[in-house]
Amino acid sequence: MKAHWWSCVLGFLFMPSGVTLSASKVSQDPKSISLMKVNSSAEITCSTLRLDPMSLSLHRRFPDTKQIAYLALKNGQVSKTTQGAGFHGRIHAVPSQQTGDGHGFTVHLSLLGLEDTNLYYCSWEFFKKETATPETLSSVPGTVIIVRERDPQEECRGHILDRILFGLSVAAFCVVLFLCVAALIVRRKRFRRRFRPARPNRPQHSCPQHGVQHDPYLMTSVNSSYFRGIL
Repeated sequence: MKAHWWSCVLGFLFMPSGVTLSASKVSQDPKSISLMKVNSSAEITCSTLRLDPMSLSLHRRFPDTKQIAYLALKNGQVSKTTQGAGFHGRIHAVPSQQTGDGHGFTVHLSLLGLEDTNLYYCSWEFFKKETATPETLSSVPGTVIIVRERDPQEECRGHILDRILFGLSVAAFCVVLFLCVAALIVRRKRFRRRFRPARPNRPQHSCPQHGVQHDPYLMTSVNSSYFRGIL
């Protein structure tokens, strides 16, 4: 799938400038990438402003340019249809409504498979009277058709659902983290209110107690009558 995509990008870059200038006289819709699922159908509308087309061809660009449908035109009507190998019964062309002068056809591609992923473009053939030779004008850059096994819309819904779930997971994680931080802040405030630092114990100064010294020659007595008896 990626190889087809890069091949288409390279095809846009390296298409001849002469072919690019011819796009003003011919056009093709859709001009963007079409995402299709397997066994689905795609439509490509080819238009020209000139009134005398001889034929209309639908080509597949990669890996080699290959004609997958050829419409021989006469007076703007399909006179003969030729389908390329691998597309028998899968291509149907009908005239498209034109708002002005010119011609247009809508080519239906049915039963698309993964191998049909490619770049498709229209080529108109005209008769150039000045040189009496055929002139070919191609519509560029063309239409890129990418065929996938699953419906692209289902894949888009799956991606959207995955993003929603991822966003919800991130939001839930942020909420839980916020609650944890808030709980720690509240707990810290409560701890600071209840906390009372212990005061250091001051050393107590005590006076030394002097013991009573007993002198054998010094006698004291509280009783005064004792001294009187001695005297």
